[in-house]
Amino acid sequence: MSHSGFTPLQKALEMTLQRLGLEVGMANVVVHRVWPHVVGEEVARRSHPGLLRNGRLQVTVADAVWLQQLTMLKPAILASLESHLGSRAVRDIFFTLGTCPNAAPRPEPASRGQGDPPPSPELEERLTQVLQPVLDSDCREVLARILRKAWLDG
Repeated sequence: MSHSGFTPLQKALEMTLQRLGLEVGMANVVVHRVWPHVVGEEVARRSHPGLLRNGRLQVTVADAVWLQQLTMLKPAILASLESHLGSRAVRDIFFTLGTCPNAAPRPEPASRGQGDPPPSPELEERLTQVLQPVLDSDCREVLARILRKAWLDG
């Protein structure tokens, strides 16, 4: 309860969903909605969040290269999910190979926006170190964009 005697709407909704046993279902819906914002459109086309159960999210990935790369980026993805969800509803991610409903042909790589500030040399050095094991250039570029966004917005 707040000082005025009223419960904030968000807290009241959370308590009601928990009492009805619906908080897990709601978390599943929200994870699906924010997934493209968390991982970026390119990765979202090659991956699909599945069921969230006991804080563990299953994510289907279109191919082995992306599965490996997303596995390496799991801590950053978890942090971004927490930021987007405002909670630790997702505490772990389990990646599996499979068919992704949003899979599409590779688009041409997008260049940085005109208004984007240039990344610092320290950030670029850190990216080079983290992404050194990534062999696929398209995958490396997408992962670099994800990390830049997470590190600059973080």
